Amino acid sequence: MKTSKSLGDRAKKAGLVMALPLLASSLAAQQGHVMNGVGAVNQSMGGAAVAAPIDPSGTINWNPAGISALGCCEFQFGFELFQSDLEVSSTFGPMSGSTPSDVGTSPIPSFAFTWGEKDSPWIFGLGAYGMAGFGTNFAASSPSPGGNPIFMPQPNGFGAVYSDFQLLQLAPTVAYRINKQWSVGFSPTIDRAQLSVDPAAFATPNANGTYPSAAHADESWGWGFQLGVLWELESGWNLGASYKSTQWFNEFSWNSADENGLPRNIRFQMDFPAIASLGLGYTGIDKWTFAADLRYIDYENTDGFQEAGFNPDGSVTGFGWDSIMVLALGAQWQINDKFSVRGGYSYNDNPIPDANTFWNVPAPAIIQHHIALGASLHLSEGMTLDLAYTHGFSNSISGPMYGPTGAVPGSNVKAEMSTDSLIFGLRVDF
Repeated sequence: MKTSKSLGDRAKKAGLVMALPLLASSLAAQQGHVMNGVGAVNQSMGGAAVAAPIDPSGTINWNPAGISALGCCEFQFGFELFQSDLEVSSTFGPMSGSTPSDVGTSPIPSFAFTWGEKDSPWIFGLGAYGMAGFGTNFAASSPSPGGNPIFMPQPNGFGAVYSDFQLLQLAPTVAYRINKQWSVGFSPTIDRAQLSVDPAAFATPNANGTYPSAAHADESWGWGFQLGVLWELESGWNLGASYKSTQWFNEFSWNSADENGLPRNIRFQMDFPAIASLGLGYTGIDKWTFAADLRYIDYENTDGFQEAGFNPDGSVTGFGWDSIMVLALGAQWQINDKFSVRGGYSYNDNPIPDANTFWNVPAPAIIQHHIALGASLHLSEGMTLDLAYTHGFSNSISGPMYGPTGAVPGSNVKAEMSTDSLIFGLRVDF
């Protein structure tokens, strides 16, 4: 391998691998591509909520049984502004360059409410929130020694890469308080995702080695369920557990065209991983709430996340993500009747091994450490304003490029990413 053309030959074979992660690049890609919290309150607690229910959005998302401890009745609205700092660099022979993802601030909405009759053991809720979403925009690179080999024009590279993805989850929820200590909950989950990608490198190449476009967004519907249990002790300790099933999606399907303008239909299947969570909460100190969650996110057994490699037709078997563990910690201090503050921290395994950097270049979901700060101000009787800020600390991975016969000698790809979010929220008791 001594020329850019030879790199392109391998790129044509491997190109669809490069775009698969675009489908998994969550706008709030805090733990792989799984959002680590919903709304200002839950985000400022580091995403911990399984055994420490504080607000409707975070509780419905992480443990439906927890709404039995919230009381009745509350409406919550949230709006998150998310910004990522993503840069991809690559080296092959004399060519070496770096390209930022030029994408602006992206919005993530959330909505939830709880309702129940006084003295009834039943309480009902509804959550609707953006679970994932992204906008990725890598400029094409000039075919020169100072250019970035990965983004050189097709077919020698992948050219400019654009993507837009949104995923909304709707979770009607019911909880039943068995007695003073035990509650159980259930949520059927309904999902809607929308995706556009150009070039659509998850399809097999056209005859001339280029890739078709999927810029005309397609929609896909998915479904699943969530179960939860909450155990509240008189000592102030709470224990909780929940299981959110795989979210099974219909195939994405686009009516595209080949290099001659003739029709091509391209398809892609990707589900959302199952998540098992355990939680511990403590309210035994006056005005304080402490929370700790431990989660397992099962990427390895989810369609679309299989081991990275090539099929005989040059398509990829998956993009090689590992299942991960997540630790989320949070604390809230109710300073007085008007004002409370919160802080949180979360850590997760990196789902992408260094050796698989190449397969995940367009959207490396590699953030591992996050901190969060938040506060709430009671504006009037029954109305509360929530604010939060989160930061995902910079992380990077690097590894070789790959061709059909394996790693390409003398090549390297590096991805570096950090994130920031500002979240606003409003809660109304009614």
